[in-house]
Amino acid sequence: MTVPARGLVEFTRPQDLAEGAPLVVLGPALGTSVTHLYAAVAPLLAERFHVIGWDLPGHGVSDPAQEFTLGELARAVADAVTERTGARSWHMAGTSIGGAAVQQLLAQDPERVASAALIATSNYFPDPRMWRERAELVASAGTPTQVIECAKAWFAPDFLAEHSERGTPLLHDLQGTDRFSYAAACRALGGFDLRERTRPAPVPTAVVAGAQDAMVGPDVAQGLADALHARCEVVDDAAHLVPVAAPELVAHTIAELVAAAR
Repeated sequence: MTVPARGLVEFTRPQDLAEGAPLVVLGPALGTSVTHLYAAVAPLLAERFHVIGWDLPGHGVSDPAQEFTLGELARAVADAVTERTGARSWHMAGTSIGGAAVQQLLAQDPERVASAALIATSNYFPDPRMWRERAELVASAGTPTQVIECAKAWFAPDFLAEHSERGTPLLHDLQGTDRFSYAAACRALGGFDLRERTRPAPVPTAVVAGAQDAMVGPDVAQGLADALHARCEVVDDAAHLVPVAAPELVAHTIAELVAAAR
């Protein structure tokens, strides 16, 4: 599979940046576009960094794909970023499956990653059978079947009522996602397991979790942070989509990692 360079999103214009500005690459969660997931984060980084994002196949601006693994996805993202920017390494942040792709790249091509912010993610997403069943449902009935459950999982109670301008575009993203690509991403998550390959991170790394995330909450985050010898941050008022609930914290964490790497 490929994630073509046209499937990348530019949050900053390189001509507006100082020469040598660090490159920060943002990765999305399942069912979201990178544009809306990091809409409040990217502007906080854009004055100092060259910020780009990538979309999952069939999500946002990326072309559909019928099947892929996390290893193939990570390699495709790296190739697309190199094609677009000419860079051989960059600072990465990823949420959920986006964070899994960052971990995969750390495992298979670590010289590409200068620092890593792993948000609402894990090195294993139980259980494979559940992901297969979800893939089958979405492939047959479409992504609208996921809207109610995702709204509960993505946002803390009352968030949508109080911040509909931040949450509603993401639910529209989900409904507009290619169903077969979404199903392929579910199967990729079901086959993802880096538990035996997770080692202390060779670059500055942080793990960030929402306290109200039912899938990859504080306990999962702390376990991943311990395995990576990374720091762990828990956001009290956030569920799964931490960049939407706490953009300032996410931006600050990314900036701190960039500074530590330099």
